[in-house]
Amino acid sequence: MINLIPQYAKKSLVIEYWVRVCSAWLSLLAVALFAGACVLLPTYVLIGSQISAYETSVQEASQKVSDYENVSMSLQEASLQAKEIVDELQLPVFSSYIDMFDDLQGPDLSISSINLRLNESGKGIAPVLLSGIASNRQSLSTFRDRLLSNENVTTVDLPISNLEKDKDIQFSITITFSNETKL
Repeated sequence: MINLIPQYAKKSLVIEYWVRVCSAWLSLLAVALFAGACVLLPTYVLIGSQISAYETSVQEASQKVSDYENVSMSLQEASLQAKEIVDELQLPVFSSYIDMFDDLQGPDLSISSINLRLNESGKGIAPVLLSGIASNRQSLSTFRDRLLSNENVTTVDLPISNLEKDKDIQFSITITFSNETKL
C-alpha cells in the first residue's frame, strides 16, 4: 500500500511522521524536566531557607564576637585603671606626714621647710629633711624626743652643729621612717 501513495505525498507523510515522533519525544522530555523540577523544588526551597538561617546565625555570632572583643578591651582598660588606683592607694600620703610634724613641733619651734619624697622603690618615704628655727636647745631636744617616740620613726639625725647657739637656733633634722607602716 505504500507503493500506491504518490511520491510527493510519501515525502510529506515521512515529514509528518518525523514531526510527530520529535514532538512526542520533546513532549516526553518536557514532562520529564517538569517532573524533575517539581521533585527538586522542595530541596531548593529547603536549602535556601537553611542558608538564610545560617547567615542569620553567622551574623549573630559575629556580633557576639565583636561585643566580646569590645567587652574584653573595656575589661583590660578597667583592669589597668584599677591597678593604677591600687598602686596609688599604696603610696604614702605626704599630708599625713606634714600633719604629724605640725602636731609634734610645739610652741617654741617653727618648721620652715619639709623635704618629702618617695624612696627608690616608690613604695615608701625617703629620709625627710626638716628645717626651721627653735627658740632654745631644750625645745629642739624635746622635738627630737617627740619624733623618736613616734612608732613610725626609726632614726632622727640632729647634727651637733645645730646646738651651737643658745637661742634662735636654726636647725636641720633628717628623719628616717620605717617604710612598712603608713601614717
